[in-house]
Amino acid sequence: MRALPHVRASALATSAFHGLTATGGGLAMLTGLERFPPAWLRGTPFRTYTVPALLLTGVGVSGLVATGLLAGRCPGAGAATLASGLLMAGFIASEVLLLDQDPPGPTPTETVYFASGLVAGALGLAGCAAERRALSLRTS
Repeated sequence: MRALPHVRASALATSAFHGLTATGGGLAMLTGLERFPPAWLRGTPFRTYTVPALLLTGVGVSGLVATGLLAGRCPGAGAATLASGLLMAGFIASEVLLLDQDPPGPTPTETVYFASGLVAGALGLAGCAAERRALSLRTS
């Protein structure tokens, strides 16, 4: 990502936050360290939290990939950040809409992750634009 330094630093921090916490959360769910009431799955396509945990882990891995690309100043870092942020926001939106939470969501934590997913998506979009400008300058 060849964006302004503060945009790149913000994208790096947001992607690392998503990567570490979502991967950790997904793995904690898979191993049973983190448990949620089975009743919350009522009305969803899931009988257990295994698939949601795997999906959350995947969201986290996308954040780690974006973090690595950003840290290495690699081409495609903007697109990876955009995708990772949108995956996070989409996961949280799905969670709020599907789970039969008590009390009903969105919780403060879900709100923070949804908003930070949108922020990461916007930072990734800015990075894509910067990468495109840099590429057009090199080829002209």
